[in-house]
Amino acid sequence: MIVPKKIILIVDDNANNLKLIANVLMGSNYDFRMAKSGKSALSILEKTKPDLILLDIQMPEMDGYETCKKIKENTENSKIPVIFLTANTDSKSVTKAFKVGGVDFITKPFNSEELLVRISTHIKLKSQSEELERENATKDKFFSIISHDLKNPIANIIGFSNILKDNFDDFDSEKVKVFIKYINESSKFSLEILENLMSWARIKSGHLKSEKINFNLSNLLNRNIEGHVPQALAKEIKFKADFEENMLIRADEKMISTVVRNLISNAVKFTPNGGGIFITSKEVVVNNKKFIETEIQDTGIGMTLEELNKIFKIESNFISKGTNNERGTGLGLILCKEFITENDGDIRVESKPNIGSKFTFNLECVN
Repeated sequence: MIVPKKIILIVDDNANNLKLIANVLMGSNYDFRMAKSGKSALSILEKTKPDLILLDIQMPEMDGYETCKKIKENTENSKIPVIFLTANTDSKSVTKAFKVGGVDFITKPFNSEELLVRISTHIKLKSQSEELERENATKDKFFSIISHDLKNPIANIIGFSNILKDNFDDFDSEKVKVFIKYINESSKFSLEILENLMSWARIKSGHLKSEKINFNLSNLLNRNIEGHVPQALAKEIKFKADFEENMLIRADEKMISTVVRNLISNAVKFTPNGGGIFITSKEVVVNNKKFIETEIQDTGIGMTLEELNKIFKIESNFISKGTNNERGTGLGLILCKEFITENDGDIRVESKPNIGSKFTFNLECVN
């Protein structure tokens, strides 16, 4: 896998300084952008998010201090480390640099080796900070599911079973069936949460690796469609499938079954009564390599662009209710992304509010 180069934004009104720093960065395999003013730097930041900013203090119109303040006002830029370039080493100037949001300063004329070491250090610190945030978000999500999403269905099971136990003789058979239905639904929801939690925990601990075999994706799709027919019938949702009988892929069958189950379950959940779910699968060629491309499309409530940007991110904590108030944890789609990636495939989504969503994933085809 090719690791993208780290991007450095150099801000200096002196063309010679820009050229000198650019030459140093090129020799160390960094990518870079150059700005000759604070205003130009802010314009670049609207399109590009660098990993670090080298910022001159003495600039006309808008000096480095003011530029740094404006950079940090934007939350999207607030965590980008800023190293000041300055000929001023007095304590007042240095203190001001840190107060406006700088993480370090380098005196001019600078030493190339020192510059590279400081850049490397602060990029590494930024990466470690981001990783820590992701880990904390993961833990928060995990405990949220345990304390809230799992607690509620279990409480329902206990509550309704207690009512039946203590008052069974007071209810007619229809009322008993209603309570049993609630218990059954809560039990299945609890089991789904536990299965997803265990799979997710095993992935994060590195204990779950794909065991790829050749298998028939058509059979897997049919099994999962049949398994969701009862839920679909309850909402008068019709399935329409279009794929050949023998589509062989190479992947972990259990993981892909989990992906398909989650995607179909969501399609049923977010499609209103009388809607439709369309499942297609076909062979495609990408970069001279054969894949099986599978689409699961619904006529459901759809998602906004903002929601689309959240669904595969654990830190976003994206949860929504189905058209019949069906519950979810937001973990299923994250698992789908993890499992497809683990099997060297890709997954993407298209959606429009009140029109529906289409999830598409590609997996290696067996010739």
